[in-house]
Amino acid sequence: MLKPLTATYPLDGRSTTLGDTALWVIRDRPIYSLSVPLGEDARFEAALQGSFGLSRPAPGASTVSANGDCRLCGLAQDQFFLIAQRAEQPDASALAALLGTAAYVTDQSDSWVSLHLKGALALPALERICPINLAPSAFPAGALARTSMEHLGAIILADDEGGFTLISAISSAESFWHAVEQSLRNVM
Repeated sequence: MLKPLTATYPLDGRSTTLGDTALWVIRDRPIYSLSVPLGEDARFEAALQGSFGLSRPAPGASTVSANGDCRLCGLAQDQFFLIAQRAEQPDASALAALLGTAAYVTDQSDSWVSLHLKGALALPALERICPINLAPSAFPAGALARTSMEHLGAIILADDEGGFTLISAISSAESFWHAVEQSLRNVM
């Protein structure tokens, strides 16, 4: 008898706490890539406002929807990540239908692993592996950047609660976790 296939997620349920600083894997938070077609900026901005109550962020910034359900991250001039804050967000087809011809939509959820780091040791731990000035005065809440951490491509986002969301390719999830966790242990 064949056993049914069961979906697994890299780093499933992994977390660690050192002192008052916690590192954990963010689960069930869909990520969609949005690209604006040439000449469709006004339509894109109207669709964002009408469907989500979102304003278009500049590259390196993010905005949160009026109801808090999603965050739009400005990765480049016409490239964005829409990160759902709950698992029950619309799938890529429903999102594409909401945005119509204002954006190209692809589901990136299975391509990325997301970690969250929060607490007094978060900044010292990240300073060891991230070449960006992450001090709140230089990298305030809502700021984001593409960077590398321990030779792994990453996106870092400062959240509204003093923590950081760290996103990297799912193919190197174990290495990414190890780099962040080891840096946290090194500053303990």
